[in-house]
Amino acid sequence: MEQRSVSTDRGALVSLWGLLGLFLAKGTVGLLTGSKALLADACQSAADCVGAGTTYLGIRKARLDPNAKALSGQHSESTATIVLSVLLLVAGLEIGISSIRSMARGVEEAPGWGAVILIAASIGIREGLVRYKRSRNNLCGIRGDRYVDHRPDIFASLTALVGTSGALVGEIYGMPFLFVLDPAAGLVISVFVVRMGYRLTSGVIKAADRTTLDDADAQTLLEAVQRVEGVIAVGEVKAKEQGHYLILEVDIRVNPRISVIEGQDIALRVKRQLTKRFLHIMDANVRVQPYDPGFPYKSNHHEEELPSFLQ
Repeated sequence: MEQRSVSTDRGALVSLWGLLGLFLAKGTVGLLTGSKALLADACQSAADCVGAGTTYLGIRKARLDPNAKALSGQHSESTATIVLSVLLLVAGLEIGISSIRSMARGVEEAPGWGAVILIAASIGIREGLVRYKRSRNNLCGIRGDRYVDHRPDIFASLTALVGTSGALVGEIYGMPFLFVLDPAAGLVISVFVVRMGYRLTSGVIKAADRTTLDDADAQTLLEAVQRVEGVIAVGEVKAKEQGHYLILEVDIRVNPRISVIEGQDIALRVKRQLTKRFLHIMDANVRVQPYDPGFPYKSNHHEEELPSFLQ
């Protein structure tokens, strides 16, 4: 478990620093060359950086302190993510409006070769970061549907590449009407930035209220818990996402006549069953409660002195 957590932690950290570097490089070159497309692409990288930062903080917190209020709201992290998401929304709108103004009054020059080269290099770097992070996640057994969707970032970079390259071709062949392709690409990318900011904000709000599992996942977990010897019934199962991992909170019912130590041993077996069988489950907080002795029930806990129990 510790090796899996460290591996995923490292992959998320490398992705975070890589995206931060791309954001700074694109923003700097975009300001120097005046490329609206590159500035918009920098905002898209910033949006991905915010998402990667949220993932990394969740993984790190789950690894360092998985038991401390795992299901409680993380107000500070959620607030920071919402603030950054709002800033991205504002930046995306500002770049979109600026691009429209540039197209309206006319573009007099094209961005230089530096913008085109940086965008092309950033596509390769971004794809390399995604593949590296995916390889680290595969080592941890994280399912494919938990990968961060990086296609909008690649598409935004391709749009920026087409816009800046088209404007540069217009400068080379004396076709100034092609200069408008750069702000036009910036306008298209700004839509992606606004969309990403909205998704980050809504994702934080939904995650704060998400304490139950989907029916299919809950049924799979219930079946796994019920196979543990000593578990008579399973009560409520709650979950909280921590990065790529899940923190579970499970209520189990056991024979009311067993000792406290035996109940703790059953809880430990349930925890091991969940964390070993489901590699995306970081930890499970298991609460043991006695089953109502007033009704007959089936138990998979072998109790020789209670022959009346159905086995």
